[in-house]
Amino acid sequence: MLTINPKPAGEDSDGKLKPPSQGEKTCAVIIHLSGLCWLPIVPLPILALIIPFLGLQFARVHSEFVEQHAVQAANFQMLMGCFYALSLLATIMFGTPLFVWWVAIGAALFSVWEAAKAMNGWASKYPAGIKLFK
Repeated sequence: MLTINPKPAGEDSDGKLKPPSQGEKTCAVIIHLSGLCWLPIVPLPILALIIPFLGLQFARVHSEFVEQHAVQAANFQMLMGCFYALSLLATIMFGTPLFVWWVAIGAALFSVWEAAKAMNGWASKYPAGIKLFK
């Protein structure tokens, strides 16, 4: 991807990127764990979409680490939102909530995996997502 105006990298005196702080890691973990809201036992699946977008808006000016995780989470949660809508249609057509549970469990597993990576300070990369944010 061509970047017209790249952000300056936050470099240390030795030229390497500084490791993320504990607050940055915590914020990234919360953004990823919003994917647990797709589970039918949590009554607000819209939070799985809203939290990564809010994190992305606030992280753009504060932290490269949180921004990278928020971009990945927002792209993945949008894909899960599309799958969730399709699974709701399939649930209505076939009369079984099995499709909703497939999407919910899949989203929850990937979200917990990426939250664990964020907790360790590693970069995030979901296996799929709608690449709307970069």
